[in-house]
Formats: sequence, C-alpha cells, structure tokens
Amino acid sequence: MTDVATSPPLYADDQALGRKTRIESPARQVVRRFARHKLAMTGLIVLVFIILACLLAPLIASHDPDTVDLLARNQGPSREHPFGTDRTGRDTFARVLYAGRVSLAVGLGAVAISVAVGMLLGSIAGFFGGRIDNIIMRFTDVMMTFPPVVIILTVAAIAGPGVRNTMLIIGLLNWPVPCRLVRAKFLTVREMEYVSAARSLGVPTKRIIGRHALPNVVDVIIVYATLGMANAILLEAGMSFLGVGVQPPTPSWGNMLNVARNISVLEGDPWQWMPAGVAIVLTVLAVNLIGDGLRDALDPRMKI
Repeated sequence: MTDVATSPPLYADDQALGRKTRIESPARQVVRRFARHKLAMTGLIVLVFIILACLLAPLIASHDPDTVDLLARNQGPSREHPFGTDRTGRDTFARVLYAGRVSLAVGLGAVAISVAVGMLLGSIAGFFGGRIDNIIMRFTDVMMTFPPVVIILTVAAIAGPGVRNTMLIIGLLNWPVPCRLVRAKFLTVREMEYVSAARSLGVPTKRIIGRHALPNVVDVIIVYATLGMANAILLEAGMSFLGVGVQPPTPSWGNMLNVARNISVLEGDPWQWMPAGVAIVLTVLAVNLIGDGLRDALDPRMKI
C-alpha cells in the first residue's frame, strides 16, 4: 500500500502552476500596460526628474534665487552660474528650479479644483437627470461658449495677480470639461443592474454615488487630470508672461519668460529666458505623454 503522506504531488510544481493560473487584478493590468508604453515611461522619467530637481532645489542650487548681485548682472553661463544671471544679477539656474515649484503647484492645484467642481456637478447631473441635468448642462454650455483665455485674463485683471488667485482662476474656469465627461459616464452607470439593485434595497443615494458610481469614472478623471495639468501650466505661463499671474519677486516659469518681451534680451541674453521655456516644453510634453499612456492603459481595447 502506498503511503499517502509520501505520495508524489499531483503536479510537479504546484507553486509555479499557481503563478501561471493566478488571475491578474485590473489595477495590475493597467500598471503592466502602462509600463509597456515606451513614450509614457519616458515622459514619467522626465517628469519625476523635473519634480525631484525642483523639490531638492535648496540642495542643488548654490545661490539664493532672490539674491541681487549688481556686479554679476547679465552674465552668461559660467562655472559659478550654469545658466547665467539676469539683469539684477540673480542666478538663473536657482530661479528656474524654484520657479518650477510654483508652476507645478499652480498646475496641480488648478486641476484639483477643476476636477472637484466638475465631478460634483457632473455626477449630480448624470445621476439624477431631468430638470437638474438640464439646468447644470445649460450652464455648462454657456461657460464653454466664452473664449477661455480672454475670460481668464479678464478675471485675473479684476481679481488681481498672485499664486493663489492664479490657481483659483484657472481651476474655476476649467471645470466644464470634466463635468461633461463625468456626466456622460454617469448616464451609463446609473442604468447598470448593480445600481438598480442598490436602489431597490434602499441604499442611500450618497452611498450609491460614492461607492458604486464614482469608481467607474476614475479612468476618465485620471486621463483628464494629466492632460489638464499640462494645460494649466501653459495658462499660468501665459498669465505670468502678460503680468496678470504670479508676480515677481516670486519666480515662476511664466514670469521668467516675461523678460523676453525686451528685444535686446530676446536676442542678446537668451540664457535669461530660454531655460524657463525649455522647462515648460519638457514638463508639458512629459505630462502629455503620460496622459496618452494612461488613456491607452485604461482602455482594454487598445493594444500596447
């Protein structure tokens, strides 16, 4: 008789078989698909590098961004000043790093505001429908008919410049897009069987929206947030360039570009504005690549 305790296993390698037959979670599938997107990974590496450089600015930059040195004004790149100095002798390299903190914070904060407002109004309009939907969507349509740049500049001129005002203006005037995206998703989700079952069981509406409906719009919001952050950074740069955004002496990539309005600086001292312009281009390009990668990774129909 064969001893049961010493009998060979049914499979030669049960652990290996378990790994082969393990079902991959949706989150892991998204991460794996995103990791296979070469352009998106390149954008992520560039963005992480820029963020770390800005966060570690006190350790990387050897000069204070606001220290004025009239004896070193308008100097070109050198060992002491890698990106040269501006017209008051401030180190351009240090100012680019510290300006990145402000521009990235404005972009992130503006997107957070627009997403919060858009998700709130879009979920209410899409879930309840009817008259509430008509009121919210007609107001959204009216907001989308105005030229966004003109409205932003007008409101900024009235409210006044500054980091907080710039963040609030960009965020509060860019909510219609996420609102329409969330509403479109909710119109589909509210007809799903599990939502109908939750209603029939008497589950409170707030719980249905928060626990069952909102998780189904996360993919849309993530993609919008990445692309919207790039747009917010560009809007901040434009506002600051025109003098209605972040104001000196607080550095931002936009107000550093403002010196290029002087033709002599534009042609003769490119080190005063070109580093900020390159930083904007690299950051926006990286964020857009990440957004494209997330869009493809979250769509199971796309082949990566």
